[in-house]
Parts: sequence; structure tokens; C-alpha cells
Amino acid sequence: MIQRLQTIFLLLTSVFYFSYWLFGLEWYEKGYPVIINIFNGSEYINTILISISFIPLIISGISFVSIFIFKNRKLQIKLTQLSFRLSLVMSLFTIFYFYNCLSYLIELMPSKFLELLMYAAIVNPFLCCYLLFLALKYIKRDNELINSLDRIR
Repeated sequence: MIQRLQTIFLLLTSVFYFSYWLFGLEWYEKGYPVIINIFNGSEYINTILISISFIPLIISGISFVSIFIFKNRKLQIKLTQLSFRLSLVMSLFTIFYFYNCLSYLIELMPSKFLELLMYAAIVNPFLCCYLLFLALKYIKRDNELINSLDRIR
């Protein structure tokens, strides 16, 4: 079961979100002053921003762990659904964040290559949402196939 198509989707999601967190954390932190200014320097917004910055790492870990839980499909479905929901939250945060910080971050970019990578970072949560949706679909399809074979006829 580990060679199934949903394994590829979950592995890609895990790699994409881990690289998103690893390489993008520094640039996210550079945009924090813009977001803090929007909320008039609220004392809780910094804590919220730091918490949100670890969501990609959490999604990456959950997706990677759910690859190896292929024998317990119900738990795998629940973990993939959790990853999907967190990815939706990350997509909404990405829209909000880059809507407010994009022009500021473009001014800080030292090269066009890093600017292209930033645009890829904008697309990453949406691509990962789609990959998680496909993984969930294929896991459920496998579960239905196994359940149909277990019925007494």
C-alpha cells in the first residue's frame, strides 16, 4: 500500500511545506513589522504570527507520518483531513500576508530569482491543498475498495 498514488501526493505535500517553512521563515519574519502596523502594534499579534509560522512544519510532519499509517486508513483519513484544514488556514493567511506585504518584500529582494521563489511561495499552499485533496480522495477510494471486499455475499 505504500506505493500508492496518495503516498506520492502526501510526500510532495510534506516536501513542499517543509521547504516552504525552511526557506521562507526568514522572509516571513521580515514582513512582520508591516502586519504589526496594520493591527496598531497589538501585543498578541506577534505571538499569533510566530504560531502561524510553524503551521507549514506541522502540516509537513502530519503528511509525512500519515504516509506510514497506511494500514489504519481511518486514522490516515483523519490526519489527512487535519492537514487539509491546516493547509486551508495557511492558504488564507498567505492571501492576507502577501496582500499586505508583497510590495514591501519585493523591495527587499536582492535578485529576480528570489523574487520568483517568493511568487512560488504564494502558490505553494494552494498547490498543497490540491495535493492533499487528491490524497484524501485516493485514500477514501482505497478504503471503499477494501470495505467492498470484506462484505459477505
